[in-house]
Amino acid sequence: MRIDGRLLAIATVLATALAIATPAAGQQAVMKIGTATVGDGDQNTWMARFKERVEARAPGRISIQLFPGSQVGDNTRMVEGIQLGTLEGYVGPTTVSAIAERRLQIFDAPGVFDDMQHGQRVITDPAFRSWFLALGERRNFTGISMWVSGTACMITKTRPIRTVEDFRGLKMSVLATRMETETMSRLGAAGVPMPMVDRLHAMQTGQIDGTKLALVVADAFKFWTMGKYLTESDEVLIIPLVIVHKPWFDKLPADLQAIMREEGRKLDDELIGYSTEKRKLYRENWVKNGGELIQLSDAERKRFLDRLAGVADAVLAENPEVKAAFDHMMPFVEKHRKK
Repeated sequence: MRIDGRLLAIATVLATALAIATPAAGQQAVMKIGTATVGDGDQNTWMARFKERVEARAPGRISIQLFPGSQVGDNTRMVEGIQLGTLEGYVGPTTVSAIAERRLQIFDAPGVFDDMQHGQRVITDPAFRSWFLALGERRNFTGISMWVSGTACMITKTRPIRTVEDFRGLKMSVLATRMETETMSRLGAAGVPMPMVDRLHAMQTGQIDGTKLALVVADAFKFWTMGKYLTESDEVLIIPLVIVHKPWFDKLPADLQAIMREEGRKLDDELIGYSTEKRKLYRENWVKNGGELIQLSDAERKRFLDRLAGVADAVLAENPEVKAAFDHMMPFVEKHRKK
């Protein structure tokens, strides 16, 4: 989902004129933040803590309104709203925002990071963080926070995934990026781009055989009601990104912008710890509710990653800008890899 440049320019002018004028002295700014997730997962926890802290530091100057569970549209519509200025903030995986700015999909290349802690060291490196958060500015949004939430997993309804060959012939819902669809293609499966809110119903009706998502989402939406088998594939990290409509943000007073950026940075560090602890609970919940947790054997994991080794090269060859962004990231990946 990329908005035509002329439409975006027109929408920006209208939004600027109608909705994002600098608040007059004493006038309260309003920030609507949306996410697709529900419950007490990391994205919802980020929103609650951000609201509490920013409003406390800027009493009466900003009202932050939270809209979880896709109340203001699915992930794609929320990113579109950020670009057009109908929504001020959005919390969701970088993979979703990459629909608007392709360079943000560089985290989706399989096998780049060793583990969650390695990824967190990379994305909180000051030089990398400032560069990455600014990538969407040409698309009318900028980032204020990101953290590692977890790793990818695969949920299937009737056929457990215990080996690489078990992927063959499956229809698996994914997010709408080339990295995601190419990953499934390399495994012999069909990647079906689909909003998160539609996936349970699609599994129920047989439109798909399973889905690729994060453990936190599997727990929040009770995917065990539709698919018993959860394979912890771990080939990519799930990294939520908080983006804001840049023309609106730029018109806020400088000290209020600074408060929001400071609180966002603090939450980067808090949320990986929160996410790590919650993952233990999510695994317990899956088993308690009748599901089966599956880990690939060492031999199958090697086959799995070997099969996916060419995904990044194939996608990057199609888009020089994405390749340049990926190449920019890799020195940070190596810098923060434990020797």
